[in-house]
Amino acid sequence: MANDAEQRSRITFRYDLVRGSCQGVLEAGIQTFVILIAVRVFDASPAMKALLAGAGPYGLLLTPVSLYAVSRLRSPAARAAGFFLVLACLALLVSAWTGNLYVFVITTVLGYLLMHQQVPFMVHIYSDNYASRRRGSLLSNSIFLAVLASALFAYAGGKVLDANLDHYRFIMLTLAVACLVSAWAVVRMPSTPLSSQHTRNPFANLSLAWKDKVFGWMLFIWMLMGIGNLMTLPLRVEYMAQPRFGIEATNAQIALMTAVIPSVARLLTTHLWGYLFDRLNFVIIRTALNSCFLIAILLFFNFQSLIALGIASAIFGVGAAGGNIAWNLWVTKLAPEGRAADYMSVHTFTTGIRGVLAPFLGFYLIAAYPAPAVAWVAAFLIGISIVGLGRVRNSF
Repeated sequence: MANDAEQRSRITFRYDLVRGSCQGVLEAGIQTFVILIAVRVFDASPAMKALLAGAGPYGLLLTPVSLYAVSRLRSPAARAAGFFLVLACLALLVSAWTGNLYVFVITTVLGYLLMHQQVPFMVHIYSDNYASRRRGSLLSNSIFLAVLASALFAYAGGKVLDANLDHYRFIMLTLAVACLVSAWAVVRMPSTPLSSQHTRNPFANLSLAWKDKVFGWMLFIWMLMGIGNLMTLPLRVEYMAQPRFGIEATNAQIALMTAVIPSVARLLTTHLWGYLFDRLNFVIIRTALNSCFLIAILLFFNFQSLIALGIASAIFGVGAAGGNIAWNLWVTKLAPEGRAADYMSVHTFTTGIRGVLAPFLGFYLIAAYPAPAVAWVAAFLIGISIVGLGRVRNSF
């Protein structure tokens, strides 16, 4: 039995390294290039840019429905995740082909929406195949490769767009291929069907938010931090690209600040965060991460020099390194055995809510107020979340 568990862990780990590398390319796509293409190729409106920035969160809102449907079909989690990734690939292929803004926005949003359906299924796979004492360390290796791939793709993509904006099609084609390769890797991971016992209907699991008081409080804390962080995340491209802010950076410089430097910082600290996640109280981890985001946001939007932006980007990268591990695995520290996917579906749903609202709030505020004022609003929300974490420190 022990040998079987170790074999499943090894196979999952091997293919998750491939999936992680593809994930890095897809992250660079949504965090940097999709918005950049919308700004400089299509001259998109704030509403269109906000729609693109919320592409992933739209998908997270639908994860309870996907979880319910797959549990009813009794399909293995890996097969379900791979199916959604193939559909995402097809949508992104259309976005690479089109020259119409509206088709580009619709298909790109659809692609990332479908891609994010894999999240609760991956948590189910990790929970089944990785021992609890090693999950953070094992996942940190996949995230390490994701960050490396993100940095390399961001640097190369920035150069490609500086050479010719029409080459955005190659960027979108690369994202489609990354989805397809990721699907191939995921379906080869050992997995079991989801239990239908805890997924009676698409939104039954939402009751966990008030039945489990600690879980509900953490969701509220995460909501405050997430809105503050996500409302400024897509604005980094806007802040550096729009002439009215006085920076007018090149495409390569924007990619450097929004993807390459954060990725390097993540590369240097991902394994450390994985080690700490397995050993420290989760509230300590979350407090440190929220502090990184608060400092990075204030520094980035209050200065215009590339040196200050670079330092802020590095601090953000340090926070993102641990944030990725914490976001993917924190429910495993709280959920009863066998219910990690159920808890994760609630977490992804609430993430989707803030992910949809926050970009619209951010683009609205930065259109009406100076960038530093927007940064202080975000920092205030994150500051409240840090204070609120103290209430549940002894619950982890």
